[in-house]
This record gives sequence, C-alpha cells and structure tokens, in this order.
Amino acid sequence: MNLQALNEIQQQTWTAGDFPKMGVELSIAGELLCESIPVHAGDRVLDVATASGNTALAAARRRAIVTAVDITPALLERARLRAAAEGLQIDFQEGDANALTFPDASFDVVMTTFGAIFAPDPERTAAEMARVCRPGGKLAMANWTPDGMLGQLFRLLARYSPPGTQVDLPVTWGEKAVLNERLGPYVSDLRIKREAVRFRSPSAAQWVEFMKTHFGPAIKAFQHSSPDAQKTLIKEMADLIGDFNRSNNSTILSESEYLDIVATRR
Repeated sequence: MNLQALNEIQQQTWTAGDFPKMGVELSIAGELLCESIPVHAGDRVLDVATASGNTALAAARRRAIVTAVDITPALLERARLRAAAEGLQIDFQEGDANALTFPDASFDVVMTTFGAIFAPDPERTAAEMARVCRPGGKLAMANWTPDGMLGQLFRLLARYSPPGTQVDLPVTWGEKAVLNERLGPYVSDLRIKREAVRFRSPSAAQWVEFMKTHFGPAIKAFQHSSPDAQKTLIKEMADLIGDFNRSNNSTILSESEYLDIVATRR
C-alpha cells in the first residue's frame, strides 16, 4: 500500500467520531513538552500532526511564532476555533509529516505530541522533522510507551482492525532503541523522561463507551468486528483500563505512560 493510500486511511480514522473530546485529556503533555525544551518567546515552532492543536496552543501561550500542520482538515478547523477563542495567532496548515513543505532549517523547534507517530513512514517522518529544524534547534516528541495503557490499547485495537490500518505503528516510537535509530543520525543530547497522562471516567464501562463513540481507531476496530468479537473487545478494553486504575474510590483514574523526548539538531 502506498503512502497516499495510507494517509487516506489515517484521515478516515481521525475524522471518525470526535477525537478532540478525548484530545483535551492529552493537553498536559504539550504543556510539559514546551517546558522540557523549553520554548522561548519568539521561537519559530512547528507542531507536526497537531490534530486539534494542543501543543501548538501551548507553544503560542509562551509567545512563540507557531506553525502547525495536520493531514486532517476537520481537526485543523477545530484547532483554529480553539486558537481564536484564546486570541492566539497560529498558522494552521494542511500538511503531511512525511513530506513537509517548508525549506530546510526553517524552525528553531520542531515538536509533536502523539501525532507524528501515526505517520505511515517513520524513517521519513524523522528525516523530515530533522530537515526543517535548524542546526542547534530542538526536536521534541511525546510518544506512548509499548507497555503503557495507550500502547497496549493500540496493540489491542490492531487485532480487531482492518488490514493495513497500522493501528499499532505508534507503539514503536515509544522504545528507546528505536528512537536512537530513527533520530540518532540527526541529533545529539537525546534526553528522555517518563511521564504519564491520566484518564478519568465514572466507570470502566463508560470509558469504553466513550472511546468506541469518539476515538477513531476504536470506532474502526468495532466497525470491522463481528457482534461476538465486539463483546470480547469491550471486555478487553474494560479490563485494560481497570489494570491501570489508580483511583481510591469507585471511579476510574488510569495512568498511561509516555516518553517526553527532547534532542538537539546537529
């Protein structure tokens, strides 16, 4: 399957449901990544695969000059609405992480939170992010770990999803050895911290219902599955979030580990 076809699958996946409803829970990762870099006022920042704009907004709040790209127009429109509501100036553009349209060394900071990890050609993604970052600038990512809750969820959904959807592709970005292989040729001073995003719900059953209604990869997995397989998937998803639950009452407060990654462009 060629890159264009794979990108079309990604667009279909992320326009299913309403990802921004889940995406708000991920906002803290963009804020923390901006602090890890750190983003300075006046920095030229590119947010790759911005989705509904979490990280672009975080950078703009720090007075950076922000450009943000995504392949999904509907998500970009939500990002523009959010920026307008905060009075932030961000240049949102339709764009592909595997083929960025900017000249070499255009940005001081190139970053992505749980976004570029979905691009279908990881090596090309790493090369493109590095290409548009100036020497001495920062490359930064937030990536789910394979053993964290979301990493395990993607692997679970991959078993129920149509062939070729690459649902488990993001998980590979959460391994240190893979990061060194993909980013190593372009960077020095690769710093990795382990962080966590917390997901809250009144119950495991309500979390599963929320995900199968709003989260594109889950929607596609359920659509592809038989009624019996759907019942099994519901149980497996409920068991998964239960395994990570840290709540001290009857509700869900589950943590999903991710890597906060900052490197210096050679």
